[in-house]
Amino acid sequence: MKKILLFLFATLVSATSIAQEYNITSAGQGKDGNYLVKVRTYVSKTQMAEDALKQCAVHGVIFRGITDKSGAAAQNPLVSDPNIANTKKSFFEDFFSKGEYLKYVSVVESSLSCTKVPKKKYEASALLLVNKESLRGYLEKSGIIQGFSNLW
Repeated sequence: MKKILLFLFATLVSATSIAQEYNITSAGQGKDGNYLVKVRTYVSKTQMAEDALKQCAVHGVIFRGITDKSGAAAQNPLVSDPNIANTKKSFFEDFFSKGEYLKYVSVVESSLSCTKVPKKKYEASALLLVNKESLRGYLEKSGIIQGFSNLW
């Protein structure tokens, strides 16, 4: 029973953290299939900042795409179906709650910052590298998106 409650709590926490508000913009060109992005979000504890930012970065690359500094779309999201988050809900819950997303993202050294804001929150921001090509390959292998080879 304890394990079930722990699993439900972890799923609820991961689902709410994925749904949190965040801002993701391009921070320049990454190398070797990486996106260099700047992510900003709010967290209740500074210890949560790095994981929250990583989760938002991967979520943004998959579902939102990346805007450039002027607000225009710089990179389209990896998934083109806006309902895929619901149709493949259990896949994405596992992907984020079990930490699978951590394989595809890293924080650029010394870029993490947390600033206290009203209501006992912190604004966290950082530059992150998201390995878009590896992430795309994983999503293709998992049957979430179609690869280019399926087009012919």
